[in-house]
Amino acid sequence: MKNLVFVRLSLLGLLLSASACSDSASVGAVRFALDTLPNDRVVARNADVTGPPRWRLVERLRLGSALEEGPSLFGAIGGLAIGDGGEIYVLDSQAAEVRAFSADGTFLRSFGGGGEGPGELANPTGLVWGPEGDLWVLNWSNARYSSYTPSTGEVGREPRRRVSFAQFPWPGRFDVSGRLVDIGLDGAGRTAALRLGEDFVPSDTITLPQPYDDALVTFSRGGQMIASMPEPFAPQPVWAPRPRGGIVVGEGRAYRLHRISFGGDTTLTVEVDRPLAPVAPEEADSAMARFRQMAESLGGATPDRQPSSRETKPAHGGLFVDDQDRTWVVAILPGGLRRWDLFAPDGRLLGQVESDASAGYRLPAVRGSLVAMATEVDGVPSVIVYEMVEGD
Repeated sequence: MKNLVFVRLSLLGLLLSASACSDSASVGAVRFALDTLPNDRVVARNADVTGPPRWRLVERLRLGSALEEGPSLFGAIGGLAIGDGGEIYVLDSQAAEVRAFSADGTFLRSFGGGGEGPGELANPTGLVWGPEGDLWVLNWSNARYSSYTPSTGEVGREPRRRVSFAQFPWPGRFDVSGRLVDIGLDGAGRTAALRLGEDFVPSDTITLPQPYDDALVTFSRGGQMIASMPEPFAPQPVWAPRPRGGIVVGEGRAYRLHRISFGGDTTLTVEVDRPLAPVAPEEADSAMARFRQMAESLGGATPDRQPSSRETKPAHGGLFVDDQDRTWVVAILPGGLRRWDLFAPDGRLLGQVESDASAGYRLPAVRGSLVAMATEVDGVPSVIVYEMVEGD
């Protein structure tokens, strides 16, 4: 591989203590400041936002119901995409097919289907737009990527996948150069973001930050480690590919995001001055009960230490970067408020987006002002499409 980059978040944090050049006052006096470090990295410092969110998500369409039959009854939603005309594409991983709906929810067509032949899918995950307007799916068990013309469902290229590792949901996407960014392992067996060449062979690598050791409880059986789980409310690093190239990494322990190129440069660091939200006693009890339930499912495995809930929540949750190069970050706030922090490409915190549904572990699809989220309604997998509206 041409480039190999290893990210150490502890070092990234320490570097920010270096002297910086700035033509504005500290973030305590202004809402936003841009500083330039001696290594030319730009640091965007944001004060916290207060008051009501700047945007609301107004529901425009809902797909999926226990009372419905046919294509809008989903088994397991593995990916979402939004077309130029507001069309909604849903990958049903259980049915191993992509279903297309018009902007008003009318079913248009399905493509893919289970199997091993051309265009057929096996354990598919992820649905992303390709550089030529085609839709791509990670065809996991068939060890390939499969592409389709969305207007017809006709199968296109199906290059072999030369990466043995997978993450569900799949975080892959194409960048502005038309190259696919996937997740895999580096030469030392650590998870890494991989940029593939035109032949879909990995060429550039960024080793991703690993889970914080002091947050993990390791389980063993017969002297063999079989699993590890983070303690309740323990912070973890998160990442997402960026359509204009490279990745964005969030530290989790502090509200600090880093934009990293495949050339190894950290070009932008974004900070938000926000206190950590406390963990309420009932939240700690509920989280510990879920942790114990998951531990019991490991069949008598022994933990390396007794877990405990943290007193404060992580600085932020998961993140993704949309088609306008805006970074969406799950805001972790007191009182269970469900909001996203929305950042401009220069690192400025534009405001918060209020949502009445949780995206869970699935990444939303965003195009323009439309936001599609996979969720569950009364235990039924569903897709809710919102319009992002500013103001009350």
